[in-house]
Amino acid sequence: MQVLTSGRYNAHTHAVLSVDIVGSSKASDDLLDPMKTEMETLVSRSFNAVGLAPGEARHFRETGDGLMVAYPDHAVGQLCEVAFHLDHLLRTRNRYARVPMRARVAVHMGPMADNHRYHRTYITLTRLLCASTFNDAVGYWCRSDPTGDKFGAGMIVSQSVWRNVVEPFGVALVPPARCARISVTTPDFADSAWIHLPGLDAEAVLAELNPAVAVPLVFDRVSRLSTTA
Repeated sequence: MQVLTSGRYNAHTHAVLSVDIVGSSKASDDLLDPMKTEMETLVSRSFNAVGLAPGEARHFRETGDGLMVAYPDHAVGQLCEVAFHLDHLLRTRNRYARVPMRARVAVHMGPMADNHRYHRTYITLTRLLCASTFNDAVGYWCRSDPTGDKFGAGMIVSQSVWRNVVEPFGVALVPPARCARISVTTPDFADSAWIHLPGLDAEAVLAELNPAVAVPLVFDRVSRLSTTA
């Protein structure tokens, strides 16, 4: 009998990102492939903008209209900044497009073994991307901005990414003051996470969705919603 040793399960911490297209299932069939191809191009451009080579991604997975990728753990800050660039590219694209496109982005950190195909870290990443409160916030701005020139992408990051990278100001393009904490609970996962909507106030959006959460609101020229803080 072959002896199983810990070396056979050697895993290293990776920074992982998932992205998909919001509402793609509602698009007509003739738009599905062009939308996927265009989103892949914009994601690649966003990777390049933060200094990551798309071809060097590990554990690449296609997820219908999206993808999941992994990089060494030191790239986690760069993966968080992908959302900023993707939001900009999508908003610019939407100004001239007949059908707007938006994206959901999730970022997490966790162990992955090079010789495995199925990873707990990717399962957690999927739970974050599908978090109901996060999707409610994204849906709010899709309805408020039907042309897609104010909102292009929203991001959710795990508790580990928040504590180790975002909260200590390790990511210049994701200011902690513009993020909001949410709870993610599923039958097999429960933890806190943080959402970020580039250029918008995530706390104010959550307060609009749930008036029981009192946040003073004002309207300004940058975004429709902003806290007075």
